[in-house]
Amino acid sequence: MKKSRVDSKTRSSETTRNKDYRFFVLAAVFLVLSLLFSVFLAITVIKGPSGEYENDGLTVRIETVAGERGRIYDREGRLLVGNATHYDLIFEYGSMPDKRADVNASLVECLGALAETGNADKRVDDLFVLDGKYPNFEFCGELSNKESKEYYHYQRFLKKNNLDADMSAGELCDYLCKKYDLSASKYSPSVITELMRIYYDMERIDFGYYQYYTLAKGFEPTVPEEMALISYISEHRTEGATLIRSSERVYYYEGYAEHVLGRVGKITAENADLYADYPLDATVGITGCENVFEKYLRGSDGKRVSKYDKEGNLVEQYYSPAPIVGNDVYLTIDIELQKAAEDALREAVDELEESETGALTAIDPNTGETLVIASYSTESSMNFALQGTFAPGSTYKVGSALAALEEGYINESTSHYCDKVYPHLGGPTCLGNHGDTDVHKAIEVSCNIFFYYLGHGWGLDNITKYTARLGLGVPTGIELGERVGIVASESYCEEHGLEWSEFDDATGAIGQSKHAYTPLQLGVYMSSIVNGGTRYSAHVLKEVRTRTGDTLVKTEIKVLDKVEISQGNHNTVMDAMRSVVSSSAVLTRHFEKVGELVSGKTGTAETGREVSNALFSGFAPFDAPEIVVSCVLEEGDAGTNAAAVTAKVFEKYFSEGEEQ
Repeated sequence: MKKSRVDSKTRSSETTRNKDYRFFVLAAVFLVLSLLFSVFLAITVIKGPSGEYENDGLTVRIETVAGERGRIYDREGRLLVGNATHYDLIFEYGSMPDKRADVNASLVECLGALAETGNADKRVDDLFVLDGKYPNFEFCGELSNKESKEYYHYQRFLKKNNLDADMSAGELCDYLCKKYDLSASKYSPSVITELMRIYYDMERIDFGYYQYYTLAKGFEPTVPEEMALISYISEHRTEGATLIRSSERVYYYEGYAEHVLGRVGKITAENADLYADYPLDATVGITGCENVFEKYLRGSDGKRVSKYDKEGNLVEQYYSPAPIVGNDVYLTIDIELQKAAEDALREAVDELEESETGALTAIDPNTGETLVIASYSTESSMNFALQGTFAPGSTYKVGSALAALEEGYINESTSHYCDKVYPHLGGPTCLGNHGDTDVHKAIEVSCNIFFYYLGHGWGLDNITKYTARLGLGVPTGIELGERVGIVASESYCEEHGLEWSEFDDATGAIGQSKHAYTPLQLGVYMSSIVNGGTRYSAHVLKEVRTRTGDTLVKTEIKVLDKVEISQGNHNTVMDAMRSVVSSSAVLTRHFEKVGELVSGKTGTAETGREVSNALFSGFAPFDAPEIVVSCVLEEGDAGTNAAAVTAKVFEKYFSEGEEQ
């Protein structure tokens, strides 16, 4: 600040006035310094998270570095899902030019570089709402669907810019051109179209200091043409453009366990509220384990600070904060069993003329750990193991018998005569003529008549209170989404406007009527029976570990219910299920290669169509069950067909044990 030169006599005569003057000058200087300091703070703090500025004669560049997503392993430590590293071309708000014309020039240069190096196909997908080419646009068809992502983001765009919801495609085009200085006198129609798409997408993701924009992605340094783009961007240092290291999900058993593992993707309108603290273009778990274990798998982005001298030499580089990798998730799934199950399901469904869908689960009956959750369909992507519901058919008879034995309604000696026709309720039939039949024989030969007497005489509600506690029609505890199913009852029918009669009591006891359960529930139910009455929570998460191998979370074995079963009654139903297999030449042939005694129960459930559903739920070894495998083949005709599928899983399980 310059000092005023004043004559000493004059100064002394103007003391009071000069004091006031100096006060105002000092105040002004303080104000200017405060403003400069505020600007400095704005550059270093506001721009700091992403961009470029000067400090102490050095150019400081700050880049976002993605935190790698955690990996997913199976129970044996086999890598199921990992990451492949590549480079993405991004545009950063903090390092782009100040003038719009220069920003446009940088974007045009990037587009040209992509085209010249043969990488135009690496451009990221956007949700642009206009179809066509400048100036001839019309709104895209997706915009008419209020449930679409295009509609959701367009409404946000209109609201943010205070635009009329009824504006035409031409008016939207004019608005974008005016806002971003896209003049036909400066750019070709193709360039204007591309720049409009970019700017609209930037607004969609809230491009700004804390959110960069990805122009193109997936550049591999080992591919010549992709390396050419990497070299071009690095050498030209186009303002605003930079390359960041990124990663992409790799599924090492492609085509297997897809319903379990799930997939990642961009945040959508439907799940935006769940990821409020994420950048809008973040990659998140959309389905399966990728989704339900997102909180463990998610990595945290960091910032890489690079300082250059006036000659462009790198002087210093560090992270602040450092990127953090996500944690690794270990599942209870055995991928080799999963593969065997999916292959067997696919083969069975393809061979059976009427069948289009199959599902299979395998559970450790002593812990609730799910070893397999498999689903196959020729027409649907649904996870039928968790979402499909089916009548349990004759597999239900085991629970019916156990309930009646425990409550004392029958005993081991209780016998009913079967001549293929039940003498009440209009004469529902049995597939065999079994003569005098006790409970053991009724399970072994799957006699409908015995269980008609049980359900009709005792009432189905007395049975379902047991079978529900064993796992049918109640949540299994699995972390993945599931349907609960339907417990057949008069109250259910009243609630849904359906008819109920004594006939339902009878047919419900053999697994028909309104019963509808998932294959996983069938597996939990059978597991509860074979282990003596303990219903464990089914689960797919084994543990979560940090990247250094420390255990962060370990799933505790959880008991959901405990049904008291006497040893004698347990022995009765277990021996009967052993006889189901040993007395059948077909089943014995299916399981002859397993190497252990397989026991279980077949089921053939009527569907109202010409061909019935086929079911089998079995376990092994008999004396100390380690695995319960349950299979449903929609329109699979006979339970023995479902048993043939489970045999492949049993074979694989016990052969793995021998290999170890």
